Amino acid sequence: TQQTPIFLAHGSQDEMVALPRAAASRELLASLGYAVEWHEYPMGHSVCLEEVRALQDWLRRVLGK
Repeated sequence: TQQTPIFLAHGSQDEMVALPRAAASRELLASLGYAVEWHEYPMGHSVCLEEVRALQDWLRRVLGK
């Protein structure tokens, strides 16, 4: 497996990057051996508080803090 963990988050209503394109990126990275953590949120091309908190938790886990 690849050593770099990856956090991917995507809005299910993203008007800039279609959900199937994001999902294909996730699948490609996983097929290459990367540990991908995927999060999907009911929003457009944006950031939400739930996503920020999930990223914060993920960073704490992968950095061991």
